[in-house]
Amino acid sequence: MQNKDNFVSVKELNEAIKDKLEGDFTLRNLTVRGEISNWKIYRSGVFFDLKDDESVISCTMWGNSLYGLKFDPKEGDEVLATGSVTVYAPRGRYSFRVDKMEQYGKGNLLLELEKLKRKLYEEGLFDESRKREIPRFPQNIGIIVGKDSAAEADLRRNIARRWPLVNLHIYYSLVQGDDAPVDLLRAFNLAQEANLDTLIIARGGGSIEDLWCFNDETLVRAVAKSKMPVISAIGHEIDFTLIDFVSDKRVSTPTAAAELATPNIEEVQSFLMDMEERLQEGIEDYLDDLRLKVKNLAERPFFINPASQYLKAKVEVDNYNTRLDNGIKVLIDKKRNSINTLEKELDALNPYKVLSRGYSLTETEDGKVVKSIKDVKPGQKIKTKMKDGIVVSTVDK
Repeated sequence: MQNKDNFVSVKELNEAIKDKLEGDFTLRNLTVRGEISNWKIYRSGVFFDLKDDESVISCTMWGNSLYGLKFDPKEGDEVLATGSVTVYAPRGRYSFRVDKMEQYGKGNLLLELEKLKRKLYEEGLFDESRKREIPRFPQNIGIIVGKDSAAEADLRRNIARRWPLVNLHIYYSLVQGDDAPVDLLRAFNLAQEANLDTLIIARGGGSIEDLWCFNDETLVRAVAKSKMPVISAIGHEIDFTLIDFVSDKRVSTPTAAAELATPNIEEVQSFLMDMEERLQEGIEDYLDDLRLKVKNLAERPFFINPASQYLKAKVEVDNYNTRLDNGIKVLIDKKRNSINTLEKELDALNPYKVLSRGYSLTETEDGKVVKSIKDVKPGQKIKTKMKDGIVVSTVDK
């Protein structure tokens, strides 16, 4: 975060603290027990403190969260407030934004929920790293929903409108009451046996008691092990159940679940039409390029008059033949002259040419030339070659 001057601005520090605190999962959807103090109502919402014997935290409550209160809060009330830590960066102040609030006497369920939530969190069941992406083009979608409910009608209508190619598999179940956890688990196990791309678990809004079945530990653990990605669409924006945390995606309405689970067929068709048009343009450009290449080839001399190319090659071959013949003749004459010169040189060196001028050549019987009297001895026969014959004689001395 620090820059080259080794300092940060106040704004940068506050924004870093805001990102850190608001991005910490453990500081979201907490349930805090405390006593209401300094309850102040303004047009936009309520500001108050929650305190215990040792500490105080500033709190806010806005809009639908405030309107959803089922009791009239007052100074000194002990409550269970569910919400998240937020930071007002310009002033560097953090506070607790309350989404739900129950009187402590009526909120023991929230304490049990928070305890279970912490347990599952520590086991890693809420880790984002284990969440899967929702398939873009599903063929089979499963829906766990209350029979004839508004959530069912909403999902059917929006999925059919957006992606009519998909097959819907509906698994009806109880979605509130003491028997709902077991029935939801039954429907979920049936869905796991099917070849689904995505599974949606949906229910409309309600009180914490109405939605309590979706916090059942056995059901939540089963959803965490789902074979296919799960979309949780339970309650409204401010409603959270443990299934929301283990699901791969969480949305606030059945309509949003339908939009997340399916592509928009009109957008897909528009995309395909655009791709088709671009493909057609690409093919036309390619064909135009080929046509231009063919045209350029057709304009070459060979294709205009193939015979002219043949005649040109024939002239070149004839020229090569003439040059070859001339070269061979020159080479033969050169070699003939060389041979004549060598013949003359050999003839000049021929010893028999000397004999014609009156000289003779004496050899022993075995053909050795007699060059000195030391080469013969008395009684030895010798041959004397002359220009017209040979004289055989014997050495006397």
